[in-house]
Amino acid sequence: MNSLNNISQTLITLEVGKTQVLFILLAEDGSINRKGDGRPDCNDNNFFIGITKDKLFEQLKPFINEEMQDFLGKSFDIPEKKGRVCNLKILFLSGEAETGVQFYYGEFSQGPPTVFRNFTIKAIELTENWYQQQKQMILKSKPKETNTKPWWKLW
Repeated sequence: MNSLNNISQTLITLEVGKTQVLFILLAEDGSINRKGDGRPDCNDNNFFIGITKDKLFEQLKPFINEEMQDFLGKSFDIPEKKGRVCNLKILFLSGEAETGVQFYYGEFSQGPPTVFRNFTIKAIELTENWYQQQKQMILKSKPKETNTKPWWKLW
């Protein structure tokens, strides 16, 4: 992909110690998918898929810049890993073209370059309200416990 200008969707995944702690897909058509919050010990396995009228992808797009260009199409294994191994993948899709970057690093070591950290953080921030709303809908749909005794217990 020669240009980052025509990107129509992005996918971000983060694994810490082989456990997926973040999955975000954003597209210009409003499609949104999210799982997790990116924290190393995130154990939230709720995966939400939807469409939003908020222009989240358009708000994220300014964080896709030419500074990323030299990294695309490559995988980087950052040495001297401290802590669990982290695997950050960022994909960009444009029409039929696809490119991305992958970083392996230690949880307590130097991570990906700042431009990719900022991009990932911005994607989390932009999708957070939607993600929390989805989680609240799940909580509201669960039956509430009552303190009433079962019908067979009369005392």
